[in-house]
Amino acid sequence: MTENDGRPQESGRGEAPDLIDDALKLVDSLQRKLVTAGVRRGVSAVTSAPRKGDVWEEAIRLETKPERPAVEELFDIVRTSAPEVAGHLGRAGLALAGALGRTWDVVERSLEQTASDAGRPDGDGSGAGAGPERQEGAKPQVTSGE
Repeated sequence: MTENDGRPQESGRGEAPDLIDDALKLVDSLQRKLVTAGVRRGVSAVTSAPRKGDVWEEAIRLETKPERPAVEELFDIVRTSAPEVAGHLGRAGLALAGALGRTWDVVERSLEQTASDAGRPDGDGSGAGAGPERQEGAKPQVTSGE
C-alpha cells in the first residue's frame, strides 16, 4: 500500500492520514472563521486580546482624583495655610506693638515738654532771649560721634 506521496505505509499507522486530513480541515475552517470575523469586527479585534486602553487613557484615569466633600477640602486648606497666616499675624502684631510703643514715647515727651514749658516763668517778658534757650533745652545737638 502506498500513500498519496508515494511512500510505503507502515503497518501501525493506518489511521494517521485520516487524522492529519481532519486536522487540516479544522485549521482551514478556523482560518475561514477568523477571516470572516476579522472582516466584520476588524482584524485586531479577532486576533488580539481585548483592549484595555492605551497609556494616555490610563494616565488620565490615574491622574483624575475623585471629588472630595467641601468640608474636607476646607479643613485641608486650613491645615496647610494656618501656619503661614499665624506667622504673618504674629509679625504684624509685633510691628503694631513696636509702632504703638514709639508713638507712646513721642506723646510722653510732648506732654513732658509742654508741662516743663508751662512751669517755667518768662522772667523779664522779652521773647528774644527765651526762643533759643527753649530750643537748646528741649533737644541737645550732637556734633561729633564721641
